[in-house]
Amino acid sequence: MATALGAASLLRLAGADAIAFAHAQFSSNLLTLAPGQCGWSAWLDAQGRVRALFAVLRVADDALLVWQPLGAAMPLALELRRYLLRSRVRIEPVEGWQVLELPAPALPADAGHWLDHRGGCALRLPDGMARGVALLPADHPIDAEAALAWRRQDIAARLPWIGPATAGRFVPQALELERIGALSFDKGCYPGQEIVARLHFRGGNKRGLRVITTGAQLPEPGTTVPEPHTGRAAVVLYGVPAQRHGPAQVLAVAEVGVDPAAAGAGQGAA
Repeated sequence: MATALGAASLLRLAGADAIAFAHAQFSSNLLTLAPGQCGWSAWLDAQGRVRALFAVLRVADDALLVWQPLGAAMPLALELRRYLLRSRVRIEPVEGWQVLELPAPALPADAGHWLDHRGGCALRLPDGMARGVALLPADHPIDAEAALAWRRQDIAARLPWIGPATAGRFVPQALELERIGALSFDKGCYPGQEIVARLHFRGGNKRGLRVITTGAQLPEPGTTVPEPHTGRAAVVLYGVPAQRHGPAQVLAVAEVGVDPAAAGAGQGAA
């Protein structure tokens, strides 16, 4: 039986230019996405920092469904509309849909496809595990404990969901977006593409994702916590409070490539 995890933050992009517009704006190759297929993508600012991260489902020849695990639909719709110019695209939030946890037998065979599910869509998460959700029009009671347990699994899988407090703060490499298939380095230009490509081919990114166990008070997204091995500040993406499933934890962006032993020795000498 499906468990309701919360409201779904959804946009529908439809029209003769919908696919071309999304391909030109987002960080993955959407021209190769056929109806029935899905993938992950991001929208960046001109400095190459991630404004939003989402799944993209090709629901028709001329339509896409965009799902943000964190973040609100209407602000994203309003920002995207500013770039339409003369493009024949309608960008509208999809109201009244929920995110439901689905058992493995109800999921698509792979993370690159979605399935019809009771008037909505079923898709796998990009975590290599048999986890997935249904996005559909529904009004089921939210299971708050199940939602927290689900988010804890997101943290364990290091899924770099972006919300309002962390939008526009990190380049894709710091969020490890290549790992979930949300970056293409051989497509045409999109906002921030030059910076992303430079980091990819020349290096220079020094940050990555870390799962950090925190104290009793859960830090807010966008605030900093000390990375336990180095003591250096890490920026919280999202977290879960302590519950029977485990302690309070956050997923954070931290400096990587630091030898914990060397960092500890340096702190001791200081």
